Amino acid sequence: RIPGTNPLQSHQAYSGVMQARLIGCYGSAAALGAAVWALSLPEDVRRNPFSWPKRIADGVSKSLLSIAPQNLDDPVQVKYSLLTTSFLIFTGMQTLCNMPISVIPSWTSRRLSRAFPIYTFLGAVTAFDLKEATENGRLLIDDKCRYLSNGIKGFGGLYLGARAGAVFLDPSFPGAFHAVNQVPGLAVAAI
Repeated sequence: RIPGTNPLQSHQAYSGVMQARLIGCYGSAAALGAAVWALSLPEDVRRNPFSWPKRIADGVSKSLLSIAPQNLDDPVQVKYSLLTTSFLIFTGMQTLCNMPISVIPSWTSRRLSRAFPIYTFLGAVTAFDLKEATENGRLLIDDKCRYLSNGIKGFGGLYLGARAGAVFLDPSFPGAFHAVNQVPGLAVAAI
């Protein structure tokens, strides 16, 4: 808590130049992402921006309803379906839950746990794309799928390395992670 603040705050509130810089950074990142998405649309759809919200709603609905694998006997489809679901659960935990649950997927501090969901959401989108490529028979043919698959492997290795570093290399462990360590079930889930 920050002493002398009224009401008492648990983190520093940004104002002035720093606030403007942060808004500029986040705004430019959002604009870049929106521009890349818009440029990936077919030309006829790109010319009609009023159809974009319907396209987004249709795509999200279709994706949520098709997370389950088409063929339960295909282990690759099941693997990517499970990865998609797990990443979405992690993203939801970090975005919607309070401490200490929000820090479990990232094992970061209270401040960083709210920034980490974008990476787990990116992992969910990538795993879903690979699941669809497997179902359509494009997984071994399309070069893009090889890059996405390597990206998921790299993210997993980095994630497990960060977990090992948090446990074995962080001098503040377990003292700084007392909120997670107070509840045995959450501590097991965090590891």
